Amino acid sequence: MNRRPKILHTMTWLAPGGGADRNVYLSMKGMRKDYEIHLAVGQQIERDDLLKLHGVAAHICPYLDREIRPWRDLRALLWFMQLIRRERFDLVHTHESKASLLGRLAARLVGCKHIIYGLHGVVFNDPVSRIKRRFYIALEKITIWACDLIIAVGRDTIRHYHRENIGRSIPHQIVYSGIDVTDFEQRLNNVKKASFRREIDIPDDAPVLVNIGRFSSAKAQHYTIEAFARLQCPEARLLLVGEGPERVACERLCAELEIEDRVIFAGFFQDITPAYAVASVHVLSSLREGLSGVAVEASLSRVPTVSFEVEGIREIVTHGHSGFVVPQGDIKAMVTYLEKLIGDSQMCHTFGERAYQHAIARWDHRVMVKKLDAIYRQRLKR
Repeated sequence: MNRRPKILHTMTWLAPGGGADRNVYLSMKGMRKDYEIHLAVGQQIERDDLLKLHGVAAHICPYLDREIRPWRDLRALLWFMQLIRRERFDLVHTHESKASLLGRLAARLVGCKHIIYGLHGVVFNDPVSRIKRRFYIALEKITIWACDLIIAVGRDTIRHYHRENIGRSIPHQIVYSGIDVTDFEQRLNNVKKASFRREIDIPDDAPVLVNIGRFSSAKAQHYTIEAFARLQCPEARLLLVGEGPERVACERLCAELEIEDRVIFAGFFQDITPAYAVASVHVLSSLREGLSGVAVEASLSRVPTVSFEVEGIREIVTHGHSGFVVPQGDIKAMVTYLEKLIGDSQMCHTFGERAYQHAIARWDHRVMVKKLDAIYRQRLKR
């Protein structure tokens, strides 16, 4: 081709601190010189760095919502069809549940030759009713045919799809979501730990457990809070970073457990590195993930993770070697391993170093961009 190939990325919304958002941002940033990059997204925008990325054309769909709304969803489908037909994209790469479903259907209906489904998580593993779960599975089964390649962020993610007999006949590749490691480490090294501890009122010598994520039923921070309340370590502090609909309930739980004086609700951080810089252990009590970006960031910060068994976590954490993984909801086991790491500084340090070595080799965003570029070129040659 004499011109640069035109690529469309589709997203449902732009979330503060979202893992899919970071994946798409770094992908577009790393590939915008070789491709004409476009982004189509719904109107719920809580961060605008993707829209401000130089060299990327943004399209806002006024009908695309996160909730299921049949009439508006139909209008969003028609809007995507019109956009793809008008711009004549060479390849459409969809992300997130709603935008992926509508984006791949629209691309197929207007005859786009190359459609990639970016699989960032297992939506039907959300803590929802059995009926809703079966509905999500059915939707994926009847629409997955519209793509010709699935790019999953982890092996666990695609395994869950195949287990439900979704997309077994469609080729797939694993491309881990990258992190700008150079920038991350530079910001981490620049953190003034003592002043940050004073800022959030944590004593200098207090062990810090950190949980980072949007307060939601899927992230399930209440399990982290319950585990912290059982720790036999009164000097420890729990740092909760994020905002979301479940925050008030979590604050109420801390009051009921009489630990509110040792729990810090820090809100949303634009730069998350100070939280990792003061952390002793990272706690992940999510019930659903694609592949946990915060566990990767904790590893890059040399902070070991204690996590529930959740999609992708064993691709980041090796149990008993660089962290610990316990069954979902097993607060007793989580407490046991948290106390083990907090009580043994040498083990904590050793696990953190092992986690770092694993992460630095696998999650550099340049590796992600290189793999995606190779996939795009291979598809477009066809």
